[in-house]
Amino acid sequence: MAIDPKVKRRDVRTEKINEIEIDRFFSPKSVAVIGAAREEEKVGHVVFDNLAKTFTGKIYPINPKAKFIHGHSAYQTIAAVPEIVDLAVIVVPGKYVPQIMEDCGRAGVKAAIIISSGFKETGIEGAKLERKIAAIAQKWGLRFIGPNCLGVIDTLSGLNASFAGDLPYAGHIAFISQSGALCTAILDWACAEGVGFSEFVSLGNKADVDETDLLSAWRHDKQTNVISMYIEGVSDGREFIDVAGFVGKTKPIIAIKAGGTSAGARAVSSHTGTLAGSDNVYRAAFRQAGIIQAETVEELLDYAQGFANQPVPVGRNLAIITNAGGPGIMATDACERLGLWPAQFSPETITSLQASLPEESSIYNPVDVLGDALADRYLLALKTVIADAGVDAVLIILTPQAMTDIIGTAEAIVQVVEDTSKPVFTSFMGKAEVDSGIAILKANHIPNYYYPERAIATLKAMSDWQAHRITQGEPVKFPVNRHVVAEIFKRTRLDGRNQLSETEASTILHAYGVNTPKSLLVKDAEEAVAFAHEID
Repeated sequence: MAIDPKVKRRDVRTEKINEIEIDRFFSPKSVAVIGAAREEEKVGHVVFDNLAKTFTGKIYPINPKAKFIHGHSAYQTIAAVPEIVDLAVIVVPGKYVPQIMEDCGRAGVKAAIIISSGFKETGIEGAKLERKIAAIAQKWGLRFIGPNCLGVIDTLSGLNASFAGDLPYAGHIAFISQSGALCTAILDWACAEGVGFSEFVSLGNKADVDETDLLSAWRHDKQTNVISMYIEGVSDGREFIDVAGFVGKTKPIIAIKAGGTSAGARAVSSHTGTLAGSDNVYRAAFRQAGIIQAETVEELLDYAQGFANQPVPVGRNLAIITNAGGPGIMATDACERLGLWPAQFSPETITSLQASLPEESSIYNPVDVLGDALADRYLLALKTVIADAGVDAVLIILTPQAMTDIIGTAEAIVQVVEDTSKPVFTSFMGKAEVDSGIAILKANHIPNYYYPERAIATLKAMSDWQAHRITQGEPVKFPVNRHVVAEIFKRTRLDGRNQLSETEASTILHAYGVNTPKSLLVKDAEEAVAFAHEID
């Protein structure tokens, strides 16, 4: 799949990748590393070392020049392994990959990850080599990820079939990327921030398995709450949107699309050999399918953490609790700018806050518990506000002041969150002083954002997804003069044109019931003046 825009797709595939096929990539019982190396500076050594550290299944190093690698008996070929392995990880120079794929096919291997580079990202000859391995894989019924990829990680099975660093924390975010280097940067950040993932996939050139396959397969993955993607282009846009729209009804999909500018598109082509496509087209398609588009990697990860760790709000009414007036005002501004609504508290809530908080406190939204607030004051305010039926979500802002009980406040928030079905986000602002509290929040799946605006943007994305799910139904049907449209497109094809004239475009719009300004092709100024009087 997705070999090259000019190459015909597989006719034999009528369904997306199924659960049995996907299990071979993420939950294999045995893995062979073809190209496993003893030399520490080689990729084959890093990949095998990563597997040996955390994978609990059987691992087989394939290297004709070694007897042992990391204490494991090495085999000259995949055929010499005493069992049919579930997954082969190929780390050899690109020119040898076709023969390795033939060997894997004959040995009964049904899944492979091709980390090797030197394919369509390098030009015409590389594209030919890529088509060759795709044809070999099809012949043997062998599915593969890559080539030119970082590899695959699954935290549940302990599989780190990549040349990235250590296995990330287990979590509920699945991540797909066409960029291997971006994967390593995100993994490094995730380990530092304690963010967990379920699966992590570097797709590389996508000569077979692509985003659409993984979306389809992850729809029923119990470990995954949200799917996030970095994409440079898709080969079959219609199929991608259809599958994403179907999967996105029950599992949110967040995407960052690169290559939207002309310069970016050229960079994409030289990176993975992909045609990037129009940014406006992708935006429209994403909206249609309910895909949440992130503009930056920071947004992508912010949104993913929100979806992965907290329930989706049923509405847009946000309550804000803060110990500092300035950040509370900033949060309220962001709330209005982004399309969320400051919750209007019920009279009972206002009366309760008035009785519980100091006289100087603001008891309206945002609730200001004042700079000297300890954990007990935050606890009272949060319990009261979250019980209000008019509140759909809560953001708690904490700035570190001399008397602030950071750990106690974090523990109080955890106590309330355990007993509610409403999303609660925090913004413990700062770094060194608040890290101890943030660690408690993260350990209990409460997302923290260093600035309130980021938390509110995430809640907005979650609210938009919920609204799309509610309003999504059968396509709106309206009468169309299909005969007129068909005739126009038939004529343009016969003329060898790939663009419509202004008159043709206007006629098509009218056929779909879209009103446009009246127009007429005239021969001279007199006709133009007469027509102008006619439409005046």
